[in-house]
Amino acid sequence: MAQGRKKTSDLEKKLRGTDQPCRMDASVPAVAPAMDVLPKVKLKGTAKKIYTVVGTELMSKGLLDVVSMDLVISYCREMALYQDMMHALDKEGYTVFVETKNGTVEQVNPKRKIAESALDKAKSIAAEFGISPASRARVAAMIAGVQRKDDFAEFEDIDEQ
Repeated sequence: MAQGRKKTSDLEKKLRGTDQPCRMDASVPAVAPAMDVLPKVKLKGTAKKIYTVVGTELMSKGLLDVVSMDLVISYCREMALYQDMMHALDKEGYTVFVETKNGTVEQVNPKRKIAESALDKAKSIAAEFGISPASRARVAAMIAGVQRKDDFAEFEDIDEQ
């Protein structure tokens, strides 16, 4: 009986940046194959529109698989919540008047806090899929097969001369 941790696929090694030739093992299958068809989900309104756009884009890049569907759906719901709250804020205003014992007080609309929280959650999920600008460059390089530049490669060239 084999002991130890499970072997990591070549794709996972590329994503982690540990894809050295001595570590590559083509016999280990990737964790989950990419999807060919965007699955139907029970989303409504803004979340459904976001899912169509984001899901199609991730699927076309080969980044959408069965295992990550829950995260994609979570991202769509958080972004929909953010967009819906911001739309409501545009109509209602960013401040509200609240009656207290001492009179009327002007406060920040509570929908603003909901929108900020939803955006923070969506941004953290987006980083996993390469949707945010910073992670998009990392994922694009992985898809194109571009290796990350070794910062110390120049020093090795100097030693050889």
